Amino acid sequence: MSTYTGIMVAGTEVESYRNHHSIWFFRQGDRIRENCRRDEYGNFTKDSFIGYRATAASIRRRMTLSGIDMPACEKDFCDYLQTVTDELRDKITFYERDILQSDQSTSVRERVASFTRVFRLILEAVKDTRLVDWIAAFPVAARLQKVQERYSLNETYWAEVSSSPLVNAMLSEFEIHTEFPCLGYFNFPGNDPRFFQFAFLCACPDDAVCELNIAPLIDSGYEEDFRDLEEIKDEETYPHRSCYASVQEITQLSDSQAANPSLQRMCYASIITAMEAYLGDILKREIFSRPSAKQLFVSSYEPFRKQKLILSELYTRLAGIDAEIKDALDGLSLHKIETARNIFSSTLLTEFPATSLPFLGAAVKCRHDIVHRNGKDTAGKPLQLNVHTVDELARQVLAFTRAVDAQILDGLLHEQEADEPQVER
Repeated sequence: MSTYTGIMVAGTEVESYRNHHSIWFFRQGDRIRENCRRDEYGNFTKDSFIGYRATAASIRRRMTLSGIDMPACEKDFCDYLQTVTDELRDKITFYERDILQSDQSTSVRERVASFTRVFRLILEAVKDTRLVDWIAAFPVAARLQKVQERYSLNETYWAEVSSSPLVNAMLSEFEIHTEFPCLGYFNFPGNDPRFFQFAFLCACPDDAVCELNIAPLIDSGYEEDFRDLEEIKDEETYPHRSCYASVQEITQLSDSQAANPSLQRMCYASIITAMEAYLGDILKREIFSRPSAKQLFVSSYEPFRKQKLILSELYTRLAGIDAEIKDALDGLSLHKIETARNIFSSTLLTEFPATSLPFLGAAVKCRHDIVHRNGKDTAGKPLQLNVHTVDELARQVLAFTRAVDAQILDGLLHEQEADEPQVER
């Protein structure tokens, strides 16, 4: 089943999408995630908004910078208005000469006469108009469109809803056939919807809201949620939330049998595993979601630096680069603090807090003894671990992962605030 959404400007749709969306002239910093509640079926409620929102003034400026400005819009409008009026005249001539004067049935001639009347009214309403006339008429047409009587799809009719012939023409329904589409929203003459959108924006106040809500597409599985916005709001990434939950469960398990040394060893080692899982998950996510991070990893990871590339193999290697990166990441031992520190520093520009490193280094060594020596050190002496040792490790690990996570979130925040590159015409 198809899911539809569209770009709304001052409450009027100016572009429609089915099962997908385009970022249009929005930018990363325009993303909004609000009122995201779920109903009893697990779907977002009607007032949920996940999408983009900006002012008409901002969008007009971005369009102008991309080449969609008033002179370009004026030229495009004039060219296509001529095409529309020529086609209308041709249709009227054809109907009057070849249909109305023929021996067609009365019902056919009556229907064609009705079409001809509509085409004449449209022609008279638009033939001598200027772009400024359309811009001035848009607010009235947009208001009347919301209360206009709905007709059958593809029905030809003249909308007698205003004292302005141009407004009526904007809200009428008719078809003309040229080599390319030549009518947009509100029957605006043109083949590029951006020129209509620019003209419509010129009719709006600077603070008019432009927005695109993709929550329906997310519900239908066509688009991904803006989870980073939720992470910024909650001040915690999803991987860290999972790490925190795991550490909490482990400490609760440790507390439940404080006198069980085997359980305490297992819990101690599991906390280091939770830390390693967080580091691996956040590293993979950032590398595969940010081209700049991927580039930094490939250029700084020592095993990759040692590989030679034959030019004839370039495209083959590029096609398989993600698989190579994944294999490399899967093979990392991120509980080795120095290894992890170097990769996070060079790839994500994220520094490990210096105060945590001595403690974690000793804890990782202890974990190695638990896993590989059954809880004894190299001299064969049993490790002295108890519930308090486990609690202290949990505290230290969470302090460390929070410090790392804060830097990841800071990167997400800067990314959200950054403008996208200018759209090229």
